Amino acid sequence: MRIPTRTLVTACALSVALLAAGCAGAGVKQTRVGDLVFLQAAGERGPGPFTDSAATGPTPSDSPRIGAKVSAGELSAPLRAARTVSGATPGLYRGTPRVARCDAERHIRYLAADPARADAFAGVVGVRRAALPAYLRGLTPVVLGADTRVTNHAYQGRRADDYQAVLQAGTAVLVDDRGLPRVRCACGNPLAPPAPTRGGASARGTPWPGYRPNKVVVVSPAPRAVTSLTLVDAGHRTWTERRVGHDVRRDRVVPPPTRTTTSPSPTTPSPTTRATATPTPTAPTTPADRAPTPTAPSAHVPDTHGTPGAPSASRTSGVPGTPDLPAADGA
Repeated sequence: MRIPTRTLVTACALSVALLAAGCAGAGVKQTRVGDLVFLQAAGERGPGPFTDSAATGPTPSDSPRIGAKVSAGELSAPLRAARTVSGATPGLYRGTPRVARCDAERHIRYLAADPARADAFAGVVGVRRAALPAYLRGLTPVVLGADTRVTNHAYQGRRADDYQAVLQAGTAVLVDDRGLPRVRCACGNPLAPPAPTRGGASARGTPWPGYRPNKVVVVSPAPRAVTSLTLVDAGHRTWTERRVGHDVRRDRVVPPPTRTTTSPSPTTPSPTTRATATPTPTAPTTPADRAPTPTAPSAHVPDTHGTPGAPSASRTSGVPGTPDLPAADGA
């Protein structure tokens, strides 16, 4: 999908809107250093929301535990690179069995009630307005497991204005069948992969506890469409296989995958980035208070029936890898 770009004037105008809406916090600077990437906490609606919130359940107050907390206040930190992780990686997203943290049907009703907003939303995701219900029902409700770079969109003047953002871990989103975040549930905004930055990028806003620029990830599309995603609820030590789509009643609890190490190279985010973190098999680690657990299936992908040149799912004796992400506090 093509990510629209705006002029410097539009970006500056959006910066003012962000300040007025309180999206990035009380200590935001207006000074532009390269491209601005705005910090958006999980519970904030942000500027120009497309709809009322379709998120359900509690909103976490922290990012994953990744070290000492950052003091609240103004943040001015470079974002020169980010780790890239495949959208189909087990454990990239959080989830509780048969609990949807985003109500797709509510979002459909919100858009149906305002044709202008629906048209702007449809233009971003690349479908006709009439096709929006089917499109949204085909997305999967999950919770971000790490602070994640995206292109967000504000509804301004009957159109969608794009801006770069970091969404806090714990944010409820809808993802597509490549594992890419497509809707932010707290505001109904359409999402896209992050755009390339010109002259570097700087984060602006008040950081949440635990925020670290070097822990931000970029989600790259899975090499091909998947039929399910493997989610983690670290608080309950539960792994869930969730089939793609809005219906979570088909969730299936599965054993945890074998622990492996991934080392994605820092890359400059790009809408066409397709790099996938390739796990290197290692011996599984077993906590002292838990007996060894059988291995679990990875995110399912359609069978290629031996099609020459078709990519295959990465497996190690039928066992998927888990990303080397910050420890999650739970879904």
